[in-house]
Amino acid sequence: MTIQPDNTLISNREMLIELVMKPLRAVGHMLQHMTVSNARTQALQEIWSIPEEELRAKGLTRADLVSMTFRHDA
Repeated sequence: MTIQPDNTLISNREMLIELVMKPLRAVGHMLQHMTVSNARTQALQEIWSIPEEELRAKGLTRADLVSMTFRHDA
C-alpha cells in the first residue's frame, strides 16, 4: 500500500503559485531546448565549413569530427 499525499493540506496560495509557475517552467524548458539546439546547429555548421583538404591533412573525416564534437551528448 502506497502513501498518497493529502491534497487538503495544500494551501490556496501554494496551489496558485503552482498554477502560475507551471507555464513559466514550460517556457523556461522550451528556451533551454532552443538554446541547446541552436548551439548544436552552429557546431555542425562549423564542421561543414572546414575544407575537405584540411580534413585530409589532419587525417579526419566529417563523421570523426561530429562524433568528437557530440561525444558527451549520449
